Amino acid sequence: MREICVATSSDLTVNGGFEMKSVDKKTKITAVDGGLAMNNPTAAAITHVLNNKQEFPYCDSVEDLLVVSLGNGESDSGDRNLTLSSAGFLKIAGEGASDTVDQAVSMAFGEFRTENYVRIQGNNGMTSPQRPPVRKNPGTLSMDGRKLLEVSEAMLRQKNVESVLFRGKKLVATTNLEKLDEFAGVLVKEHERRKSSIFATVMFKHASPRSSSATVSTDFSW
Repeated sequence: MREICVATSSDLTVNGGFEMKSVDKKTKITAVDGGLAMNNPTAAAITHVLNNKQEFPYCDSVEDLLVVSLGNGESDSGDRNLTLSSAGFLKIAGEGASDTVDQAVSMAFGEFRTENYVRIQGNNGMTSPQRPPVRKNPGTLSMDGRKLLEVSEAMLRQKNVESVLFRGKKLVATTNLEKLDEFAGVLVKEHERRKSSIFATVMFKHASPRSSSATVSTDFSW
């Protein structure tokens, strides 16, 4: 799981791909972020659920979904190198596609977008960048780990950004951390509701063994 997380966040323009091996060590690949092939995992997840009636039979629209979309941060246009390069074009294309998907998802949720959909995105280009404070008790974390925590905490303190139809983006009063806290409360309530529901939320069907064409087992999940 650790290797998968590293691979999916591997930026080809920064540190190249991430080498992965199969469990039996017979297969080796160099994995990179799927920014060009499958740019937005949020769009992929929503599409999968809404079009998969076999496993999600009671999900009819985005009103039945609770979605958190975690962005990988926007470039600060003031510091952007204006020299034309393949890496620069890739960044522009990636950020443009990400913004387009965010806009589309926000509009799809409509009046439910403030409760059912939360987008967390580092927005260096929209706010004054602040140097994150050094943690007093970093413990045994490595230098990279401490830096990552500092960047994450700085991002959580930023004001949340929402997409507005035909008006781009706007800063809201709440911070990213407050948005996540509110969403966590919604998740807890939804979990309690599902525990008392007589209907299964998700149904997984497993293919029968190849040696037999008997029955197909079904697991229910709340």
